[in-house]
Amino acid sequence: MLNLLGATENLGWTITLIVLIALMVVYLIFGTINRKKAQEQAMKMLSDLKKGDKVVTNAGIYGEIVSQKETNMGKIVVIKTGEDGGKASYITVNASVILGIDTKEDLLLDEQGNVIEPEQIKEKVINNSLGDKGEDKEPEQQPEEKQESKKTVKKKSSTKKKTATN
Repeated sequence: MLNLLGATENLGWTITLIVLIALMVVYLIFGTINRKKAQEQAMKMLSDLKKGDKVVTNAGIYGEIVSQKETNMGKIVVIKTGEDGGKASYITVNASVILGIDTKEDLLLDEQGNVIEPEQIKEKVINNSLGDKGEDKEPEQQPEEKQESKKTVKKKSSTKKKTATN
């Protein structure tokens, strides 16, 4: 009896160990796939860089690409980082330090200092333009009136035809 109980205890540990190893293998496989995808996207972004693109580096430097050239050490990029008093500042870096294309946008704030989302601005503009013109109710009423006037015209024309044939 002791052997049977001991065998079941060892079986439980064996199953747990197998499950943990399987989870580690799955984690490593998915990690490798995601890392390859990210690396491909980064390489595509670096190959698509052109003069005038606004970029951000790994160090957090924002700027605009002024020129680029290929060297034996890789692609070298000159970035214009800003202007102060008519003098521009530039930095020359290897393209591999470019984190991505700069997509930052200025935030719009209301009177209380809350951020206004672009969707809210569109809704306000649409509501204000419709509210000022009063077009909400008129388009619905106009088609009904036109349909009634067409019906009356048809009736009149049908009576004229009857009188002409009689």
